[in-house]
Amino acid sequence: MQVARHVLLLLVAFVLQTTWGYAFDILELHPDLILLALVYIALRVGPFEATILGFAIGLLQDAYMPQNLGLNALVKSLVGFGVGYGRSGIMADDLQVQTLLIFGVVLLHDLVYYLGHNGLGLAHVPFFLLRYGLGRALYTSLIGGGLAYAWGMRRRLLSV
Repeated sequence: MQVARHVLLLLVAFVLQTTWGYAFDILELHPDLILLALVYIALRVGPFEATILGFAIGLLQDAYMPQNLGLNALVKSLVGFGVGYGRSGIMADDLQVQTLLIFGVVLLHDLVYYLGHNGLGLAHVPFFLLRYGLGRALYTSLIGGGLAYAWGMRRRLLSV
């Protein structure tokens, strides 16, 4: 049952990312809702399920944008494995830790993605990372921190 909820969460994030995601653009930057959902799943279940789900949602993204077929699947499965494997070594319930984790994950995700992108030369990677990577990481981590705060408040208020 839990796997079905995680698949549904990733599919909802995918639909929101591909339909409404660009409505929230700020200076050509948009949050990565799929990566946000994948980090949430990886923190909850661990590396095995997160790697498989990351690969599946990455493959779905690749089918939607086939220019770099397999790159999203690779990067998302690496993120799922890395966050899922490292979840035991961090305090995953702390809001600041979650926000910093999301920032770092998005930044590393974008670095690996830009390195593998076939339309970019190696000399352009630092520019794209500074121009888009830092902004996307900040934007996504702010949204993730806000969602984590709202989820924590909901849990505290409803547990009374």
